[in-house]
Amino acid sequence: MNLQVLLDATRQESEARQRQEPLDRLKAKIRDLPPSRGFAARIAERRFSLIAEVKAKSPSMGEMNPAGAEDIATVHRVYDQHPVVAAISVLTQETHFGGSPAALRRIRGETRKPILRKDFIFSSYEVHYSRLIEADALLLMANVITDKAEFRDLHDLALQLGMDVLCEVHEEAELELLPPTAKLVGVNARSFASASRFRIANLLSATGKDFTTDLAAFEIFGRLPAGCLKVAESGLNSKNIDQVLKQYGFNAALVGTSLLRGGLKHTAEELDRFQQAISP
Repeated sequence: MNLQVLLDATRQESEARQRQEPLDRLKAKIRDLPPSRGFAARIAERRFSLIAEVKAKSPSMGEMNPAGAEDIATVHRVYDQHPVVAAISVLTQETHFGGSPAALRRIRGETRKPILRKDFIFSSYEVHYSRLIEADALLLMANVITDKAEFRDLHDLALQLGMDVLCEVHEEAELELLPPTAKLVGVNARSFASASRFRIANLLSATGKDFTTDLAAFEIFGRLPAGCLKVAESGLNSKNIDQVLKQYGFNAALVGTSLLRGGLKHTAEELDRFQQAISP
């Protein structure tokens, strides 16, 4: 499973949405929506906080909790109640992550915290659609949108529509794509480059380790734009978060797998461990 396979599936999902909900009709519906919740503002309120993720599965780790699908569907309620969680990330890619735009909209209606739409977004249609489903922020990935002007246009369109944008990079070269207005930048420790690494991870995921991540990617932290909020993504858990923070000083971490590979009791306990690890 490589990045192109994920993008092809996502493009097909987007084309199906456009047939059902043309852009003109979509724009008309957006005009009547209430304001977005301040995603970036919520992150900025604290010294450090978590963006906790909802996803049913992933290409690298398979089903998050095969024996407890209902737990995945309701885990956002645990996030909503826990003080260490500032915001919630919801995977909406259907084919390979088991998410949906409908799930994001449902979750947003059941939580008070701002919601990030995490998907492979590469078109103005999907930026508008993110607003339609009431995402408070969306993800733009520099290894998906590789044209600097296009990245800037999609980023600024999201801001115009009232959403925040988490701009994601994986390596130093991608920093050149960031627009000057970027105020949220994430460094993702996951590598999409090698299909063989995904196959190895699938074979060995029973160990609980995700072999598609490398925390050495966080070394570009010092070269992120001054003044932006900095988010660490992928490969993080309550055991390594203290080391990562001491070494780099991120403002937030986006965490999914370590929270989800168990039942709701495990999720609550892992959040408690995160809180203890990041306490001054």
